[in-house]
Amino acid sequence: MPRRPRTELAALVALLCAGPALAAGPEIADLRDLRVGMPVSEISPKGYGDLACREGPARTLAGWSDWRACPADATGKRAIGFAYADGTTRNGTRVAGHPARLTLLVGEEARVDGLVIETDDAVPLYLRKKGHLLGIQARGHWGDDGWTCTEGKPTGDEAPLGETFVKEECRKSLSGKSVTVTRDLYGHQGADPRAFISRTRIVVAATR
Repeated sequence: MPRRPRTELAALVALLCAGPALAAGPEIADLRDLRVGMPVSEISPKGYGDLACREGPARTLAGWSDWRACPADATGKRAIGFAYADGTTRNGTRVAGHPARLTLLVGEEARVDGLVIETDDAVPLYLRKKGHLLGIQARGHWGDDGWTCTEGKPTGDEAPLGETFVKEECRKSLSGKSVTVTRDLYGHQGADPRAFISRTRIVVAATR
């Protein structure tokens, strides 16, 4: 894998020094106290809010136990958007310092079958430009070794930002689950320099 530009490494160091990345416990959690594979009934009723169905008609949920109110996809999973509740974090829902959009996937066996963490594009420029760095922090959280990564090339009007172009997908298998981390950092030829892409998408999926 090519060396990361100094600017990317410097920004990563600053973020890591700002505080812990993804919460961990006796068994490494995937996010705070959430673990893919755990029963929905074991999710704490405190610390989370704004529960709502991601698919179908807009519908809010009173609690995690209402997960069956959301429509199921072809595999039987129900997607529930959520945020950190007021008072549990400063400046909105953030993961490792990054504003994030969170989705929990619940399967027919009433367990957490998946978790999706996406950086939020609808934030000020100075926050959005760091979005691709969350993926590096995520790989460290689940262990630096054992990842299989592929790197894409520019297509269409995609262009490097300075000397940096990132289209990367990394996968890792763990006990009972897999983790996929996708990172993007690039601009568009002839476009407003502020219209760049800098984002991370993390998908943790149950494999049994």
